[in-house]
Amino acid sequence: MNEKLYIPVQSLQSTGLVKAGISQRLGGVSPTPYSSLNLATHVGDKQENVYKNQQRLFEQTGISKLKYCNQIHSDTVINIDEISDAYWNGNYGEDSQPTGDALISKINNVALGVFTADCVPISILDVETPSIAIVHAGWRGTMDQIVLKSLEKLKNEYGTNYESCLIHLGPSIQKCCYEVGSELISQFTLKFGKSVAYENHLCLHTANVNQLIDYGIADNSISISSFCTSCNLNLFFSYRAEGGKTGRMLSYLQLL
Repeated sequence: MNEKLYIPVQSLQSTGLVKAGISQRLGGVSPTPYSSLNLATHVGDKQENVYKNQQRLFEQTGISKLKYCNQIHSDTVINIDEISDAYWNGNYGEDSQPTGDALISKINNVALGVFTADCVPISILDVETPSIAIVHAGWRGTMDQIVLKSLEKLKNEYGTNYESCLIHLGPSIQKCCYEVGSELISQFTLKFGKSVAYENHLCLHTANVNQLIDYGIADNSISISSFCTSCNLNLFFSYRAEGGKTGRMLSYLQLL
């Protein structure tokens, strides 16, 4: 298969410390409405399709072991290094995994992953320890500052200093397409500043970046994908644009 199934995150991979990327929607075996490289089992696709899709991605990326969680739009951050490998052995599917929306680790050759189809996937690399975190940030997770809680978890568990972190925000629904209610706009602008919204449109990227900068992360340590998932259905799944019935991309991050 010559078709490239993923987009690498060069800002992180250029360190030589990690593999990092996000899958695209093409090149898999899943039928409509999950067409075609759906990588999540919780959306209604057949498990055997998801398994074949994951294997195709793993062959291209060189991932041999993936750990992920049962995502519930929470602010829970899980240290997977504290969970025995036996927990994953024999289990398949997100609902059999630990529940939360972010993972941290400093183990080599184990990929961490989150599934998205509009929410923001955030990858964090501490180049000094080194250690990593991957975050699933929808509007609830963004409001609850899960990205900052992930940084705090890295600090508490591994001694991470925010000044040594590189952070990437992957493809998500963007301000052009993310229309929300006035109450949510008010909550976000009050907490994260007026720059997160334009009229009744919300930008989750900006809300997360504003948090990071207020936390002390330098501008040049943050990279942001320009892709809007809703605008680019040829490349990505979009929960909102596809009426809530679609597949999921996988964002992954692995220490080498």
